[in-house]
Amino acid sequence: MSRKRKSQAKHFTEEQIKKFRNDPNVRHVDDHTIRFIYEFRLRLYEAWETDKRQGVKRMLTENGYDLKELGRSLISGLCDTFKRKGCPQNAKYDLPVGSVQSFRINPEDNEYLLSTGKFVKARNGITFNEDFVNELFHKYPEQSIEEGLKAAGVDPHKVGYHRIYVLQRRFENDTPTDEGRSTYTDEVIKKYKDHPYVKKITAKQFILKEAFYDDAYCLCNMHINDILELFEFDCKGLPLSLKVRIRYHLIHHEKRGAGLCMDSEQALRILRNVMASLEKEAEKSLQELHDIIPSLKPADRKKVCLWIDAMTPDPGKKFTKKYILKTIGISRSSFYSCLKDPDYGLFREMKDEQDDKDIELIRQVINCNEYPKGTRMIYMMMKKITGKQFSIKKIRRLKRKYGITCPVRKANNNRQAARELLERNVCPNRLKREFRLHKPLEVFLTDVTYIPYDDNKMAYGSAVIDSVTGRLMSFRISDTNDLKLAECSFVDLSESEHCPNALFHSDQGSLYLTDTFRKLVKDHGFIESMSKRGNCWDNAPQESFFGHFKDEVDYRNCRNIVELEDRIWKYAEYYNFDRPQWTRNRMAPIYYQLWLQSLSEEEFSEYLENEKMKYEKMKEKAAVKAIERAKTLGV
Repeated sequence: MSRKRKSQAKHFTEEQIKKFRNDPNVRHVDDHTIRFIYEFRLRLYEAWETDKRQGVKRMLTENGYDLKELGRSLISGLCDTFKRKGCPQNAKYDLPVGSVQSFRINPEDNEYLLSTGKFVKARNGITFNEDFVNELFHKYPEQSIEEGLKAAGVDPHKVGYHRIYVLQRRFENDTPTDEGRSTYTDEVIKKYKDHPYVKKITAKQFILKEAFYDDAYCLCNMHINDILELFEFDCKGLPLSLKVRIRYHLIHHEKRGAGLCMDSEQALRILRNVMASLEKEAEKSLQELHDIIPSLKPADRKKVCLWIDAMTPDPGKKFTKKYILKTIGISRSSFYSCLKDPDYGLFREMKDEQDDKDIELIRQVINCNEYPKGTRMIYMMMKKITGKQFSIKKIRRLKRKYGITCPVRKANNNRQAARELLERNVCPNRLKREFRLHKPLEVFLTDVTYIPYDDNKMAYGSAVIDSVTGRLMSFRISDTNDLKLAECSFVDLSESEHCPNALFHSDQGSLYLTDTFRKLVKDHGFIESMSKRGNCWDNAPQESFFGHFKDEVDYRNCRNIVELEDRIWKYAEYYNFDRPQWTRNRMAPIYYQLWLQSLSEEEFSEYLENEKMKYEKMKEKAAVKAIERAKTLGV
């Protein structure tokens, strides 16, 4: 008599119940039952899918639960519920963890499944239509059962995890199934009675000859349905249990006899089908080998050549060495040179061995005295110390390969990145110091300056001015000199009045060279211009503004950034509206702008002519100063 082991329910104490009721993951708890909230059960299910029972234990432990306190029956109940019901559905059919109630069926889901035509009524409810089962089996495992259901227009969630799991077990059964339930009709018996590979067929039995497994053994990689079709069996008329049993015997077949010894027309036709299928599979394998040959290492390439050389000649004289080599993309000269050269594929190993010897000579030079040596120093001292000489390129390669660096004057990654950024994003100087030869709001200048305050504190200010009128368009400050500071001052400009396609001029600071800032300028319709590197005169009006600001504003006694910002905005208002400028008709920038905008075309042209004359005189003076400065070089 078999004895069934009954799981003992865990008894929770009053103290444990009180603790669980304060747990946010617990929805209900009593003396023998604990129920978790939906979200936590989803996490437990994901852990179960990953590592089954151990995954559930690990998830409970990570969330602070004592497994002994919860009890073995609770964990077993969780795993059993996940196995039967799949992913938890929010509360509607949830049972307490550890409950032994049966799995509930939704009648509406059954009606839906029957309406699809893929299910039929059975003794205990509904089950898969056998034709649909064969259809799913024929595409399995390349297509999962869930994918097959979706392709057939059936919702897998309404089918349920348990039904899918049972069908998957049928497909993957690793033991011969009992076919006592299968019944073969007189029509099937008559059809296969004289089949050359059928040993016995009755209403309850269908047994194949050993010769079938001998001849089909080389086709194990094919789907069992395709194998049976080759041997002229109608897969649709055979039960799934028989196909699973044949597949099992075929996979575990060890005896390799001579196959079928018959000369009937059907037997010869079947063998021709098998040979044609084998040729097709061979062609497919050779094509796959052709695709991976270029990526093979020399040693693996030699293994392929040795394998081809050791092949038994093809009786049909189709798969000759010449044909195989041509198909997989290896020339005959490469094939035979590979076979004759004993060191083929060993070049890398030989080179590594030589590099190990050569690096010791380099280390000998490095360790010659206590002073550090770079690549060029090693090159110059090597002959004297070791008696051998390497090229400077080889020394660099070996140092890079073995991770040897000089501790002084090492490459600066930040400097290299800044250099690459400069080369990629630098803009030409489109302004060319023509600060006044434009209309108001057509050209804007920007820069960032240091603003020390409160003894040892430092702030950074980013300002934008109109090149023609000197009007201050924006003045932002920050504790850090970062991209956000420059972006904020530019956004202030873009939101104020300006002409279409206005020129935005800056120096070659790292903030203005970034891809982010350049994209921001371009997206707002501005044209970018940059000063020559290290030339402050190309942005002179902006530099002049910072000079006046630092001379006229007492900001050093500010105690915090808020005070400093307040003082700056007061100065900005004074600068734009009240502070006259000598070179701008003794007007404040706002009023100078209004005056220029009030000029007629003729009057503005006359104004530009005067400014151009001043500009030409400035260029002449600058040229003379440059020549005089060049004469003093080297003195």
